[in-house]
Amino acid sequence: MEGYDVNMSVMRKGAWTREEDDLLRQCIEIHGEVKWHQLPYKAGLNRCRKSCRLRWLNYLKPNIKRGDFTEDEVDLMTRLHKLLGNRY
Repeated sequence: MEGYDVNMSVMRKGAWTREEDDLLRQCIEIHGEVKWHQLPYKAGLNRCRKSCRLRWLNYLKPNIKRGDFTEDEVDLMTRLHKLLGNRY
């Protein structure tokens, strides 16, 4: 992995802590969403690069929309389903 000594036996698995989330956010603010293979090392996390990338993309990224669908979204999905059926 490009000069980084990765010991898989010390990689942390399971639920993320608030501290780990904060470290990941801070590192991405500084370095951006590039070079995921370097990010855990730079952030000081004992997580694999895939885990960091997925945590950011699925939970921590600021523009993730959560909650119920709006009326417009439901209407669009209904119209598209009528048009396309289960083919998508």
